[in-house]
Amino acid sequence: MQYVDITPERVQSFLNRLKAAAARGETEMLVIRFPFELCSDHGRAINNGEAGWSETLVGQPRQFYEIWKERLEPQGYRLKAMIIVWPNGFPGDVGMYVAWH
Repeated sequence: MQYVDITPERVQSFLNRLKAAAARGETEMLVIRFPFELCSDHGRAINNGEAGWSETLVGQPRQFYEIWKERLEPQGYRLKAMIIVWPNGFPGDVGMYVAWH
């Protein structure tokens, strides 16, 4: 499983993107897009809005979730995930959004 090295520079770049989006009047930002295969249930829990959907994440999506939980949720940021692409009517990519306000 491949993970991203979380450096102070990456964190600051991410925070700058959030601030820029807020300055433009946006209230959420897509922060990661990944194939449904990076969910142990192929996105079923996310698609159905089930509690505990985050437990199905693996790899980089799981890593991002843990960073959000540790660093952003205490600051009031919310996280949502949804299937954002439906090729031939079947789940495709998942998008995770950080939201504020």
